[in-house]
Amino acid sequence: MGPGEKLFKKADLTINIDHHLSNADGRGDINYIDVNASSAAELVYRLIDISYLDKTIATWIYLGIVHDTGVFKFPATSPETMRIAARLMEEKINCQYLVDTTFYEKTYAQNLACARIVLNSKVYLGGKVIVGSISRKEMTEHNIVKNDFEGVINQLRITTGTEVAIFMYPMNDSTIKVSLRSKEKVDVSKICGLFGGGGHIRAAGFYYKGSEEEITNSLLDLLSMEDL
Repeated sequence: MGPGEKLFKKADLTINIDHHLSNADGRGDINYIDVNASSAAELVYRLIDISYLDKTIATWIYLGIVHDTGVFKFPATSPETMRIAARLMEEKINCQYLVDTTFYEKTYAQNLACARIVLNSKVYLGGKVIVGSISRKEMTEHNIVKNDFEGVINQLRITTGTEVAIFMYPMNDSTIKVSLRSKEKVDVSKICGLFGGGGHIRAAGFYYKGSEEEITNSLLDLLSMEDL
């Protein structure tokens, strides 16, 4: 939750709407959790009074669904997800513009970051695992910030023959942000849970205090025990 955690803990009443498997039990006083839903945005749609739905509300819910489903391609995308998207489209939202400008369009810095990371990447375990990273020096040299990493791990994930993609980058201290994505076989939320993180079965992450080499070796040891 980042900075929002302090506000959450101070609140008199907390409502938790989520679809992450690692939060299946809920953390609020009132919880609406569906780990099979495509997104939290889909759950919000279920909860709202549909009579209030307008173009503005439809736009934000549609964006939430689009981004959490990878434009309707991730496994959690269901027939209900598509029906909700169709209903949102009835509010005359500009779907092509929204998807192009918020999901596919990249800045030069984002393209440069992706190129650097792919160039630095290495494959392990017979090509089943790909690991990409970027150093603090490279980030400083090319004025790359964390927001420029959007989409990088999915670019690694679609490498032919790869089952698990790992991407990591340094934070402002000695902490490393580590993200994992898998295609069909590995529950990366369980692996990330071992390091205090979590997420989805096919997309999860965690923060690690230590060296890139240490965490890479630890993850490869765990993945070597999986049926890749």
